[in-house]
Amino acid sequence: MAKIPDIKPGDLVKVYAKIKEGNKERITPFQGIVIQIRGSNLSKTFTVRKISAGIGVERIFPLHSPMIQKIEIKKKGKVRRAKLNYLRQRKGRKLKIKELSQKPEKIKEQVSEKSEKQEKTTPEIPKKEKSEKQEKTKPEEKKQEIPEEQKIKKSKENKGEGAPRQKTVEKT
Repeated sequence: MAKIPDIKPGDLVKVYAKIKEGNKERITPFQGIVIQIRGSNLSKTFTVRKISAGIGVERIFPLHSPMIQKIEIKKKGKVRRAKLNYLRQRKGRKLKIKELSQKPEKIKEQVSEKSEKQEKTTPEIPKKEKSEKQEKTKPEEKKQEIPEEQKIKKSKENKGEGAPRQKTVEKT
């Protein structure tokens, strides 16, 4: 009996199953997407679907069967359902399932490790020193002197005195 990995619906798996033909026994791989998982404990089964020569083929495997030699998970799928029966109507690119990049737990662990490393490596700088450094790094801005005549013109334009206005006449 093979070691059973944690398979979920949406995963692309390769199941190596034993087949008996008369006296001979051989192992055949069956690669496809896990559509559903049914049952519990020893009676747990999972359905794998693949498309072979344009025809959809589904196989139901008992999870704890001695006929299963090995189960390989090729890709972890990101799905929001427990039963993926809607895949039966889809073909081609629409059949694709998004790949789950990493588990959220692993991402949280990595983020917490990074923050701990940063706390250890970066010394705290007092606020006064930061502001002095920032002032030093800023280039001094050159103030352009504007003649008084231009200042007066700009202020009139802002007020609306410089430009002629149209008068509205009310008819009675």
